[in-house]
Amino acid sequence: MKKTFSKAALVAICIILAGCTDNRTETACSELYTSRLDPNDFSNLDGGITLHKPSGLTFTRCAVGQRLINFKCVGKPLRLNWDEAQSYVKEVAQKSGERWRVPTRTEMTAIFESGCINPAVNPYVFPNMEVANYWTSSKRMSPEAFRCSVYSYQGAVYCLQSRKVEQPFLMVRD
Repeated sequence: MKKTFSKAALVAICIILAGCTDNRTETACSELYTSRLDPNDFSNLDGGITLHKPSGLTFTRCAVGQRLINFKCVGKPLRLNWDEAQSYVKEVAQKSGERWRVPTRTEMTAIFESGCINPAVNPYVFPNMEVANYWTSSKRMSPEAFRCSVYSYQGAVYCLQSRKVEQPFLMVRD
């Protein structure tokens, strides 16, 4: 009787645990988008920027610290903590005379594609984007120690990110 109960319990536990995994097979964005000629909601502009047509916002196509050369982002993304990222972009705006800023979490999620992953962006608009958490300008209501970032693998927002963590970021302007 004891062996029968143990086997039944083991089978039940295995069934329960098997149901906890995420067995979805999502398409990589690099497989979904196959042409540079179909940027969908974006209009790629000169100077490494792109216009997100639905929002009217202009985003940098590469993370800050990288440059767009021959349709690829080259160099290493600049990784700063939240306060440093905000200050960096503010300085860029002052020196360039353009209203650059770190995107909000809503603006950042607008560039992500729901039908693909790894990273969840059109690779012809945001080429070879690193899979990482990207800073947004959004804050949590409390405590002050946390800020919001967006994980580029699938575009999920995370608002319990320590503001002291160094992460890449994009820039946006109206």
